[in-house]
Amino acid sequence: MRQIVFGQQWIHSEEPPEIKEIFFKYGEKRKIKKGQELLHGGPFGEIGYLLKGLCFYRFWDWNDKEHVFSLILPKRCMGDIDGASCTVANVSAYVVKDGEALFLPYEIWHREITANTKILDIFTAHVVKKQESQIEALLACFTMEVDMRLISLFQALIKAYYPIKPDGWNPLPVQLNTVMLSKIISSSRTSVSLQLSEWANRGLVKKDGKFLLIHGALFSDVFDWWENRKTEGDNLGGRIVSCLNKQISNKK
Repeated sequence: MRQIVFGQQWIHSEEPPEIKEIFFKYGEKRKIKKGQELLHGGPFGEIGYLLKGLCFYRFWDWNDKEHVFSLILPKRCMGDIDGASCTVANVSAYVVKDGEALFLPYEIWHREITANTKILDIFTAHVVKKQESQIEALLACFTMEVDMRLISLFQALIKAYYPIKPDGWNPLPVQLNTVMLSKIISSSRTSVSLQLSEWANRGLVKKDGKFLLIHGALFSDVFDWWENRKTEGDNLGGRIVSCLNKQISNKK
């Protein structure tokens, strides 16, 4: 359901092996508890690599309403974006489910990612993809109705763990209640509950114990600007492909 760039809405991709290696070489393993705020940003912040658990990036708008714009799954970093520039941001890195993480102080993190240009290039490209993920999440909230926002979130979460089964049931790999879902997609708890009930009545979602199962049919009409592009044509992806082909031809 991406609309302009390549990052999956709300879900960062896994850290590259070169970044992961830094944490396993120098990081301090610590347990993290639900409700804990993680210190990040500025020269005294830490950068974490999540081993187990779940974290949110969240903020409060001018009306004091809480919003979640990224879910940090295991094998992803926390605090590396503002940590790269030694700045602070009005963002809370919040532990949603107990777990463990490897932590690095800012000075060691900065020393290692700038140790050679290869590592720095890998890190920079990966940070750009994370920012793309956040842009796509905000675009979803601005431009989509509640049902499509939920579908986009479910699709991104499932694809982070395994390929979607189009003709079968897909367990949502992360347990999220309706309050969490409403904060992630910038909606109300009531709207989320009503939408899930409608899908359940149509046989598109069901519960299996604590897990929500989603039938692949729910994703049948999902549009992705890149995956659904044509080689040439009058849709967004097709127009971009046409433009790229012209640029390549002009350079020959």
